Amino acid sequence: MGLQQMYYTSCERGLTGYAGYQFNAVSDGVSAETLREVEALVAYEPPQSLVYSDDPADLERCPVNLCFVPGAPGETPVAACVRYVGRDPSQRFGNYFAHALGRLDLTGAGGTPLPIELWSSPEWASHPVADTRLPELPGPPRPGPLSPAGVDRFLRGHPYGDRLPQLVSAVLAALAEDRTVLVIDTSSTAVAHWFAAVCYLLPPPVARTLSFATYLSRPERSRLRLVGTVPEIPVGLGPDIQDAFHVFDLVSGRSPELPEHPLARLLGRVGVPTAQTFWSWTDDYVSGRERDPLDWYAPAVAATVSGGTSLDDEEVAALVGWLDVCDHLPPDVLAAVTRDLYRQRRLSADQLTVLSRIARTTRDTELVEQIQGELLETEMRRHMADDPAAAEPVPIRDPVLRRQATARFGDLLRDCDDRQAVRLLLWASAARLDPDHDTLVHTSAEITRALLGRTVTARVDERLRAQLTRVATDWPEFREGMVLALSGQLAEQPHHFPELLRGLPGELLRESDLEHHPVLREHHLIARAEREPARTAESLVRVLLMREPCVLDGELLRKLWPSGRWTHEEALEVVPLLPLSVQVDESAAKWLETVFARDIHDSDELVLCLELCGLMTSPNRIAWLPRDTRGCVENAVRIAELLSRPRASGLLQVAETRWPALWQPVAALRRQRLPRALLECPGTPQEIARVLLAMGERTALGYLDLVCRAAATPTSQSLRNILAVVTAQRSVSTSQKELLDRVLDTVEREWPPTDLDVFVADVRPLDTGLAERMARRAEQRRTPWYKKSKRADKRAPKTRAPKRGKPKDPRPGSEG
Repeated sequence: MGLQQMYYTSCERGLTGYAGYQFNAVSDGVSAETLREVEALVAYEPPQSLVYSDDPADLERCPVNLCFVPGAPGETPVAACVRYVGRDPSQRFGNYFAHALGRLDLTGAGGTPLPIELWSSPEWASHPVADTRLPELPGPPRPGPLSPAGVDRFLRGHPYGDRLPQLVSAVLAALAEDRTVLVIDTSSTAVAHWFAAVCYLLPPPVARTLSFATYLSRPERSRLRLVGTVPEIPVGLGPDIQDAFHVFDLVSGRSPELPEHPLARLLGRVGVPTAQTFWSWTDDYVSGRERDPLDWYAPAVAATVSGGTSLDDEEVAALVGWLDVCDHLPPDVLAAVTRDLYRQRRLSADQLTVLSRIARTTRDTELVEQIQGELLETEMRRHMADDPAAAEPVPIRDPVLRRQATARFGDLLRDCDDRQAVRLLLWASAARLDPDHDTLVHTSAEITRALLGRTVTARVDERLRAQLTRVATDWPEFREGMVLALSGQLAEQPHHFPELLRGLPGELLRESDLEHHPVLREHHLIARAEREPARTAESLVRVLLMREPCVLDGELLRKLWPSGRWTHEEALEVVPLLPLSVQVDESAAKWLETVFARDIHDSDELVLCLELCGLMTSPNRIAWLPRDTRGCVENAVRIAELLSRPRASGLLQVAETRWPALWQPVAALRRQRLPRALLECPGTPQEIARVLLAMGERTALGYLDLVCRAAATPTSQSLRNILAVVTAQRSVSTSQKELLDRVLDTVEREWPPTDLDVFVADVRPLDTGLAERMARRAEQRRTPWYKKSKRADKRAPKTRAPKRGKPKDPRPGSEG
């Protein structure tokens, strides 16, 4: 079926039978609807400057309107070329000639040109004919001179040729939003080149259905998608219609600010010269259901990636999403584009997951393995970067996947820093990988060296500490690498090594890890004691058991107890644990000596010190002490035993002996226990008096204080001690004399007459004056008056303080 032809102009002979604007001639079968559409489409007004010219050169300069409408479904597509011809047969100006073609083929079959390529086609007529019947064109119309290469040259020479992507975006938006794009340039030829550039870039089915007109004298009235005009034509876009237009003034360079359409951005990289070839590549990817211009975007991206062109992030995302849902691609095509996309660039984990699923669908096992390996690496890198979005690792059981993961793990481990390596090791542990032993040991040694270097300026933070602890627990190789690094540091920096070691978390290493490294093990135990003071004694014993020979020295003690000495409690903890076979050098013996030279402030400390003395009296332990300290320990034990079962002769020896000043246990026994023992001593007052006088001042005061406390109750023991004090009264100090007076005052005041009689009889040989005084006191207490007064004192009510009231006014008459 050929193409229908129609001529429309102002003529004397036509279909109407009278002169004027009418169809001069048409092909058979053209419908009335088509004629009405053509008549409305081809209306033409030349620019005002050319209306009254019939000069062939001026007529040649008049804009040409090549217009096209695809027609609604069921209607015939129509293209027309409208030219200004000047005068009509009646010699009036304003005549134009339109040649229209109907039933155009929009499929592009048989080499049918794009509608815009009919610009300056040799098919277009420009004069009316005598016969009103026109033959149909037997084949596709011949194209004019427009070509991709020519249009590209035009754009390169145009001052605003770089606006093409914006123009394409505007056209794509107009197709989706029912808008019109208006292009203004110096001539309709320039406008036609712009239209051709757009059509060459658009998908061919879209370009074949794009309505356009290269010249309109009243473009604001048009509802075609793409219209053009020249600067001389005033464009009246009022407020009510301006939102329906995108205006590109390519003479002044004014164009709208529009968001770039993703398809326009992609086509801008493709370029006009290669666009037709590019769209031929998309035939493998389209479904035939593409309607909206955006439907062509993903197939265009697929064609782009298959040609090896680089994609941006938005294009990758669009293609991945499209591949995940498209159901029309053959498996081989789907597999090929999936591989092309995978090779294109690094993809996100979610995108790789989609490609892996597609590769499984197409049975591309090799690609599945590659993608799974990259997904694993992505997760590893996320964990290395401490990314909160990283997924919790799970055991990898597939053998092939395990090999891939292990290989990638090894590659990453060699290139990351210590913190990243720790996090990567945690991931590998959770994934149940079994990496190369030597690689793990080497990496762990590097991590340890980095940690040691960091401890010089700062401590390991708590989060890293927890991660390191987990790694050390999961990987014996990690601890092996730590030992290797620590051995090197010990050899290089022996003096600074303890300080470096203290900065490492102590829980990373186990004592068993250092079994074959005794020096390191000793340093480890010492550092552990600093972190865990409760285990200091245990650490000391473990160090000693490692030493051959087993020697306890002061340097080791100072490392474990930086204070430089033990308390009694610490010594009691350590001494029972020490091997009896240990050799104590001179400095350690001095250390032990200081324990027994410590001041003892109360009875609890004395108890601890005496318990320690008892431990030290065993044959093996006593040998650890210097000779003088042995005497201190042995005498302290003996004196404590003596004071627990008082005997006058023994007490006298304890009191009279001049003990060394540093024998603090003996001094404390004399000070704290001798007074009590003396108070309970069964000896005679004379024997007790001798002991009292042999005591030091502090001990004697303690004894007298006890006597004073017990003096209120007359017993044989209190009587004996009071008589002993009276016996020694002439030789006591002033402070002791004051306490003695308090004792006698208590006796005089509190004792009953019968007890005073006994006291008078016993004290008379010692002090006659005191005996007489006490006798008078006894007699006084026996008188009825004294007894009556004592009873009255008991019955008398307690006196009450007078109430405080308002003071009286001392002035005369004030009582009134």
